[in-house]
Amino acid sequence: MRVWIFAVAVCLVVPGPVWAEQKPVGEIIGITGTVEFLAGDEASVAEAKPGEARPVSFGVWRKVEFKQPVFAHDKFRTSRKSRLKVKFSDNSLIALGPNSEMEVKSYFHDSRNKLRQGVIGVAHGLAMYIINKSQKNKKSFFKIVSPTGNIAARGTHGYISASANQTLVANQAGSMATKNADPAVKGSQVVGPMMKNVILKGAPPTPPTPLTKNELNAIRNVILARIGTTGGGRKGEKPMIEVEEEEVEKEDEGEEESQEAGEESATDVE
Repeated sequence: MRVWIFAVAVCLVVPGPVWAEQKPVGEIIGITGTVEFLAGDEASVAEAKPGEARPVSFGVWRKVEFKQPVFAHDKFRTSRKSRLKVKFSDNSLIALGPNSEMEVKSYFHDSRNKLRQGVIGVAHGLAMYIINKSQKNKKSFFKIVSPTGNIAARGTHGYISASANQTLVANQAGSMATKNADPAVKGSQVVGPMMKNVILKGAPPTPPTPLTKNELNAIRNVILARIGTTGGGRKGEKPMIEVEEEEVEKEDEGEEESQEAGEESATDVE
């Protein structure tokens, strides 16, 4: 009885951990139309370490704002006429097409050691990826997961189309290692530049086949069109996709130039 009373007294006297806001892992640099986000869920707060949690949103979808910080576990969804672009702390980028949803499942970046470990979930819809290849730490990785696919890259540019039953990978530059999201399904394929493949539910990924320029343009136009900020802009400014293509062509010129290009794209408008 005395031991039990002492334990209760300790619980009453010793305060629980004080939760502070976690650090952002990126920011919103492009919006077309109305895009909504759902802040990190209750489970992420419960599992976080002291000093790395953020208040729970309790399932309230809210409007995304330009330059809004992005946190791990945040979810984003677009409508039929909306699009979104996110730049992460390592200057990797994700653009979300219409009628799409994604989650920043986890993201860690240590600039001093050139270490980046990111996992992005695409629940459904269309997404574009530009992954900064300057994060040369051997432990770096960038993964995109979908209902049927588990896709890994280290410096590349391409597109994902995801649904409950299949995932299309259309890779423009670099290479992606693709496999089924179900670990029980064996087999993998590497998708190189200007190649594509499909990952069907319950099946290994198909062998890569050539991605034509017409196919690439069709996918790109649906996902990006001419994404811009919602705040208006000036005539003659480039659409975001042109800036991104320049980043891929000049990817060997260093991380600093990539960052400048990303900042330039944040001012582009339709």
